[in-house]
Amino acid sequence: MAVFEASVELACSPETAFEFLAQPENIRLITPSSVMLVFDAAPKRLSLGARMKFRVQAYGVVRSAVHEVTVWDEPRKFVERQIEGPTGAWEHEHLFEPTAHGVRVTDRITFSPPGGMLGLLINERKMRETLEAGFEHRHLELEK
Repeated sequence: MAVFEASVELACSPETAFEFLAQPENIRLITPSSVMLVFDAAPKRLSLGARMKFRVQAYGVVRSAVHEVTVWDEPRKFVERQIEGPTGAWEHEHLFEPTAHGVRVTDRITFSPPGGMLGLLINERKMRETLEAGFEHRHLELEK
């Protein structure tokens, strides 16, 4: 499986960053509009065992997925894992580390491309490029 990691340092407390990212509506607000993220079912605030059912546009096609929060260590980290969706595997670890100027937010995603014919078009390199662009946008929005 491949691993993608991106970090940003924010001028706020780990608790503030954690609280912001624990709310699915805020994730939608910092996601590039081209992704067209829509939550079909999600709690107002995540917690251990919470599930999010959502749709995104990826590579010109709308895809559905369900993620479940499998680790909850507030305000240090939480992990969401794909339990239904288009990729072969997807686990997103959100880490919050205090720094001298605030908090370093690190996103670590372990993934594998979809199988079958779709996997020929959407390979690891393509997924990594999409993640890089998406998290560059996300981090700029978080800094605001």
